[in-house]
Amino acid sequence: MTDVLVDSNVILDVVTEDPQWFEWSAQTRFPLTTRTIVISSLITLYKII
Repeated sequence: MTDVLVDSNVILDVVTEDPQWFEWSAQTRFPLTTRTIVISSLITLYKII
């Protein structure tokens, strides 16, 4: 099975249960892969909030 590279938007859609995009982002059935820079941007965002 092939991994799917996702950015912070997909992760945020699921974590925040975004009313517009949650269902689409959550239905991914493939192993998800991300990069350190994506995780870093999320951590920075949550530190601000």
